[in-house]
Amino acid sequence: MKVRMYNVGFGDCFCLRDRKKSLLVDFGTNNSRIEGRPRREIFDVIISDLSTIKSKNLLLTHFHMDHLSGLLYMMKKKDISVDFGKIYLPDVFSKKEMSRTLVLLLLADLLKESGLPSRQVSLFALVDALLENKQNVELLSRGKLFENKYQALWPDTDVIRKETDEVYNRICEDGKFKEVMDVLLEFAEKLRLIVWSMTAEGNKPAETVEKETDLTASELTEQPEVRQKIVRAYVYEREFRRIKALPDFKKLLAWLNENQINLRQFKHKISIVFQNARDGELNLLFTGDAQPEHLKMIAENYDGKLPLYEHYWCIKVPHHGTQGHYFDFSQYEPENMLISNGIHFANSKKESKELRTSPLYGGLFYIPDTHMYCSNCDCCDSYENGCSCKEADVISPAYYKDI
Repeated sequence: MKVRMYNVGFGDCFCLRDRKKSLLVDFGTNNSRIEGRPRREIFDVIISDLSTIKSKNLLLTHFHMDHLSGLLYMMKKKDISVDFGKIYLPDVFSKKEMSRTLVLLLLADLLKESGLPSRQVSLFALVDALLENKQNVELLSRGKLFENKYQALWPDTDVIRKETDEVYNRICEDGKFKEVMDVLLEFAEKLRLIVWSMTAEGNKPAETVEKETDLTASELTEQPEVRQKIVRAYVYEREFRRIKALPDFKKLLAWLNENQINLRQFKHKISIVFQNARDGELNLLFTGDAQPEHLKMIAENYDGKLPLYEHYWCIKVPHHGTQGHYFDFSQYEPENMLISNGIHFANSKKESKELRTSPLYGGLFYIPDTHMYCSNCDCCDSYENGCSCKEADVISPAYYKDI
C-alpha cells in the first residue's frame, strides 16, 4: 500500500495504490500554472501516470474546481479513455428533499459571476461530463462501506438537511424570492434525478423518468444513455433560459451578496471524510475540505457509531492546511501528514493570507515523530528562511511523491 501525492498547486490529487485496485481521491487545481508549467501539462502527466493502473476508481470529496478541474479536463479530451470503474460522490442526490441542498450548491456557482454559469462551472460541468462519459456512480454518506476497505465518516445526510433548512429558510423568509426559489428547486430536482439515475439504486425505467421530469413519452427511449442526454438538453437549454428571464433572479443574487450568505462554504459542508473500515497499521484518514465543526463532531463520535482510531499512518489535512479549517490531529499520533498547499493567487491580501498554510501545522506546533508532506513551502506561514518542520518532504518542483 502506498499513497501517491501529486503536486497540483492549490488543489487536491491523491492516489491510494495497492496491488488489486487503486483509488484516486480528487483531481483538480485552482491554478492556471503550477511550478511555472501550464496546468494542462501537469494534468497530462497525471493522466499518463494513471493510465498505467488497470483497475481504478475515483472519489470526489465535493464540488469545488480545485478538486475536480483535472477530471473535467480528462473527460473532455477525446483521445483519452476514461476508464474509472466507479465514481464516488457525496450523497446529496438520493432523496427528493436533498434538492434543497442542491439549490444552495447551485447558487454558490451562480454567485460567482452574478449570473448563470456555463457548463464549465463546478456542479454543472461535472454532471455534463458524467453524461458525456457514461459512468457508474455510487453515493457516500456516514457509515457507508466502499472499496471493501474504507468507510465514509461524512457527510451525515440528517445533519446536512438541518443545516440546509436553516440557510434555505433564511433566503425564503418573507416570501420575496418565492418564485425564483421555486424554479431553482424544480431545476435542482431534475439535476438530482440525472445523477441518481447513474447509480445502481436509481436506474429507473423510462416511465418513472417521464413522470418525475414532465417529459413526454415521445421524448424518451428505453436506452438510459439516450434518455440521459435528452434530459440533459432539457435541463440546460430550457431551464437556463427560464431562470435567467425571471425578474427576481438578479435581485436574489444581489440580496445574497449584500447579506454575505457564504454559500461557497456550504460546499465544504458536504465534503466526504473517510477512513479504513478496520483498525490496522496503515490507517488512513482523508478529510477533503471538511468544516472544523464537522470534524469536531466526527472526532467526538457524536452518534456513537464510528469512532476514530487511536493512531493513523497518514492523515490528509482539510482544505490545504488553511487556518480557517485547522484541526489539531496530534492526539492521533499520525506518522505522516499530507498538506496540498500550493500557492493561490487571490484578489486581495486578506484573501491571500486566509489561503496560506496555518503555522499551527509546523514550527513550534510540529507534532513529534510526524513526517510532513507538503506541495510547496512558499505559501506556508511556518516557512521562514527554510522549512521549520523537523521531518518534512516538499514535492515542489517534482510532479509527485510516494508515501
